[in-house]
Amino acid sequence: MKKLSLLLVAATALSACKKDSENAPATSNTDLLTSHNWKPSSGTISITVGGATTSSDAFETCDKDDAYKFNTDKSLVVDAGTTKCSSSDPQKETGTWAFSSGDQKLTMMLPNQAFPSSALDIKELNAKTLHLSGTQSASGASYTVDVTLVAQ
Repeated sequence: MKKLSLLLVAATALSACKKDSENAPATSNTDLLTSHNWKPSSGTISITVGGATTSSDAFETCDKDDAYKFNTDKSLVVDAGTTKCSSSDPQKETGTWAFSSGDQKLTMMLPNQAFPSSALDIKELNAKTLHLSGTQSASGASYTVDVTLVAQ
């Protein structure tokens, strides 16, 4: 009987620990996005005009050391890092960001952005990776962007 009581106590303790970890709140997309600075890792931009598509790297070398900081107040700060594309470029740009479609799309609004307020699909967002993609049309051309940023 004593062994049975000890076994029940042990089983209860183990199941209590398991329930605690199962009931841990999931990390929200806002928490994941705002808990790090993000740096460009890889990406492509494809341009389709008249049925012909060309692709290139989405980030110039000077962009790869930029740091994107998404703040909880929905502000966005992009620091150009040590390598600016042009000496006249600002060191920091500020804008805003927002989720839509149940936190499955991310919109970034920055002053010098090629396509202001375009929502990108969130393909992956976790503690290490932010993968975005989307398509925008303008002046008879279709632009498709697929980029990955990594947490710093």
